[in-house]
Amino acid sequence: MLKHLKSQEFNILSLGIIALLLFIPIYPKFPMFNVVGTYVAIRAEDFLVAFILFLWLINQIRHGFPTLKDRVGKLIILYWLVGFLSLISAIFITKNITPYIAILHFIRRIEYMSLFFVALASIRSIENVKSYGLVLFLATMGVIVYGLGQKFFSWPVVSTMNEEFSKGMILKLTEWARISSTFAGHYDLAAFLVLILALTAGFFFGLKNKVKKILILFLGLGSFYLLVLTASRVSFIAYLIAIIFVFLSLKKYWWLGPVLAVSLVGMLLSEDITQRYALTFNINLSALSSKIPRREKAPVLTPTPTPIPLPEVAKKPVKVVATKPKATPTPTPVATISAVEEWKPTTELAVEYSSGIRFNVEWPRSLRAFAKNPLLGAGYSSVTLATDNDYLRLLAETGLLGFMAFFLIFLEIGRRVILFARQTKPGLEKAVVLGISGGIVGFFANAVFIDVFESSKVAFIFWLLMGILVGIIKINEENA
Repeated sequence: MLKHLKSQEFNILSLGIIALLLFIPIYPKFPMFNVVGTYVAIRAEDFLVAFILFLWLINQIRHGFPTLKDRVGKLIILYWLVGFLSLISAIFITKNITPYIAILHFIRRIEYMSLFFVALASIRSIENVKSYGLVLFLATMGVIVYGLGQKFFSWPVVSTMNEEFSKGMILKLTEWARISSTFAGHYDLAAFLVLILALTAGFFFGLKNKVKKILILFLGLGSFYLLVLTASRVSFIAYLIAIIFVFLSLKKYWWLGPVLAVSLVGMLLSEDITQRYALTFNINLSALSSKIPRREKAPVLTPTPTPIPLPEVAKKPVKVVATKPKATPTPTPVATISAVEEWKPTTELAVEYSSGIRFNVEWPRSLRAFAKNPLLGAGYSSVTLATDNDYLRLLAETGLLGFMAFFLIFLEIGRRVILFARQTKPGLEKAVVLGISGGIVGFFANAVFIDVFESSKVAFIFWLLMGILVGIIKINEENA
């Protein structure tokens, strides 16, 4: 790799991309500066991204902004313009957002997507792609090691799952908690692993060196095991969709059976993820598992009333007429079941809460926000930090115009990938492009139930991969 870094294919932007691919996955989300009104903080990665964007700006000024002339780049800018109109509409017309919070949300979107332009400008040959893959896989190995350390050796956790945790609290996982490794939560980690697993499949089939293929295979197995430990139902389905897409695109049909068999066996061996699927689809696991821990409800005895003496009151003596007391039998306590709340296992409560908050709170809130302004939406931050459906978030925040502008980006990428796959012979370039494409498909599957496009660590990596994908296609077009 050091030999590659000295070659003319590498420049300051290439080193910047390498720094991002190494730093973003590994460095935990420690807050540096808190933002009033939200628990999203400014972090070290934001400063690194800002510095590399500054280097990109200097590079583009010298060369006439070639990356902005790319059709995908133009569509990204179109989406930003629609987002800006939505922001203005929300501030001055809809008026249901806090202006500075909405502006920060808008800038955050630009920050994530701007890395597409940096990655695109850095690609000069396939040597760049090989080095980026090596660095990203090394970072993934670090994520795997740290995740296993959390699971088995109580290594610390930095989470942003709620407001208190996001202040930088150092936590430790309980025995049954789901791991997040260096990410802010298990959902973010799982979404990242879906991208990595699709990409490892691409590199595995694209490389010819057997030693490298074996190393990538072990990396893929480690990533899959970590994905199982996250117990993310959505991401596991997204992984299956992504990996099937890659195998079918590369015409590696005979790999499908063994990989799907290993994946399903791995899922069944995980008690946590199996129970979550069973509870989701109301499946009886007794045939697969001999025992599922349940707590029995003890019968509650009806208590015998105990007389409470009244306080003496100083009054005139009252004449009391003695009467013969009647014998009153004391009732015998009877074991009866009283109306108490049914106890449920932690996993069952988590599944109910996860589904209930989406269907009953977050998704209806998004639809109400969309109804306020169907064309431009109710503005960024109008549906708070979580929607758990990126498509509803798009409609709610930027309306139909923003929704269409966003998907035009991926329609153009998809069109170019299809042409590239048809015209290119099998090799590393084609395998990597289709591997990243599988990651895109998995990412979109994840977006049905997770806000993956707003999760900083995952979003940064995603848009870097988009730039690398388009960069490979452009190189191929120029050399054709």
